[in-house]
Amino acid sequence: MEKKFTDRKKGIQQANQLGRALKVDMSEWFETTGDSYFKHVNRTTIELAVVEAKGREAGLSVKAAAKKTEAVMIAERLVAGSGWIPAPVRIAAADEARPVEHETDIEDNDQFSEAAE
Repeated sequence: MEKKFTDRKKGIQQANQLGRALKVDMSEWFETTGDSYFKHVNRTTIELAVVEAKGREAGLSVKAAAKKTEAVMIAERLVAGSGWIPAPVRIAAADEARPVEHETDIEDNDQFSEAAE
């Protein structure tokens, strides 16, 4: 029986640790555009992203957009070339990363998963 990986938090912590060890700069690999990010989030998230990347004044221009498609275009234009990337793509700094919690032995977890089936 193959055990499925379900501990997303631990995986994210491990990915952050690996990214820091390899000194990966995700802004070299990911560009925030309408297609890559802004079309997939709500207007409030678009506005907050622009505020974080370019300041409160820039965020107001997104807020003033009549439609989401317009907000996406404005955000893409404002963020272009800034190097800003969304939080899910960022590699957390060591001081931001939470310590990995210790789990019970894998054998104990296997016993529980087999019992549940």
